[in-house]
Amino acid sequence: MSVKVNANNMIKYGIILFCCLNFLSSLDNELYGQKKKKIEKKINKWALSLSIKPFYDSNILKYSDKYIDRFKNGEDPGRFHINRLDDLTVGYSAGLTFTDEFFGKMKTIFGAGYDTDAYTYNSVKSWGTFNMFYRQQIAASTSAQFSYSYIPEFYVRHFRDDDWVKYYGYTEITFQPYTFSKDDFAFWVQQVLPWKTTRARVYFTYSKYFLNAAYTEYDSNDFMYGFRIYQKLLNNLDATLGYFYSTSDAKGYDEPTETKEASDDSDATNYDHTYFAGLDLVLPKVFSMKNDISLDFQYQRTFFTTDNYVELDPLHVGRYDYNYRVIVNYNLALINNLSATIFYNWYLREASSPSDYNKEYISDEKDYTQYRIGANFNYLIKF
Repeated sequence: MSVKVNANNMIKYGIILFCCLNFLSSLDNELYGQKKKKIEKKINKWALSLSIKPFYDSNILKYSDKYIDRFKNGEDPGRFHINRLDDLTVGYSAGLTFTDEFFGKMKTIFGAGYDTDAYTYNSVKSWGTFNMFYRQQIAASTSAQFSYSYIPEFYVRHFRDDDWVKYYGYTEITFQPYTFSKDDFAFWVQQVLPWKTTRARVYFTYSKYFLNAAYTEYDSNDFMYGFRIYQKLLNNLDATLGYFYSTSDAKGYDEPTETKEASDDSDATNYDHTYFAGLDLVLPKVFSMKNDISLDFQYQRTFFTTDNYVELDPLHVGRYDYNYRVIVNYNLALINNLSATIFYNWYLREASSPSDYNKEYISDEKDYTQYRIGANFNYLIKF
């Protein structure tokens, strides 16, 4: 019943958004069709962006082959609170910006928005995020942005809680949901270099994760530092390179009388190196419509640093992850202020450890592959 209700809601919201887009498009056409008047050109300071993004997700909970087989075989009662491993998902987003010049001729932009992904068959996975930002032009070739985003609740999956096992044994109830809320504070500054074909952006982000009551040992403070370089190679070809360094300091205990150094809980503290490379090619117009295609590659190496004994924390002691992402986007400017992006995202994680004691266990638990394929339709109205 919940699957049917969720699907009906998605169809209802999709119809409402489609009607809004048609209304706004007809409004633009009517305004442009009016007789031109000799008045000063109006500067539009407000912009409203509405998007709908249907896509297919092949592995919504990033399960390894081990758990994919167990789900298909009906094993581990209490672990799986989903109806299927994959899903048809629809993302909705709305954003509003205001642009003006408060400091001489320097442009200022304020923005806020909301994004959500609604899953058709697995409503437990649906989630949303609120965001806001302030962007300021500092000089002719320099700008900066402060932003904040908040995720009220994000469901990862159900795990067996060892603390519950102590009291209830290996029963269904010991599988508890792993969910978190997240505060994210970000800053970047961008500089266009004197020869105008290169721009550099430096990033800093602080994120705070709050886990649900069953997994407070995974509460963490995360920091990210990095940069991206954007380079125009040809008139129709751009390239980007980047590097991020991140740290995650996990709490590591869940009892008031414990400390991180003296607890029997998992410690997921880690750091990682992430490398980016991408190309963006502007293609010849298609029926007078602008279009381009981009390819981005991401490689991440994560290292877990707990000092726990491997027998106590076999999932994290000595663990290292190799993460790969490939993102392909085809962008097409449609009629008026309507644009579309067709995308394909591919993800792979390989996890292991130097120790023979837990290397196979970590791999069985954390290796996964996943892909998403879909389209994003965006309508922008300025007023």
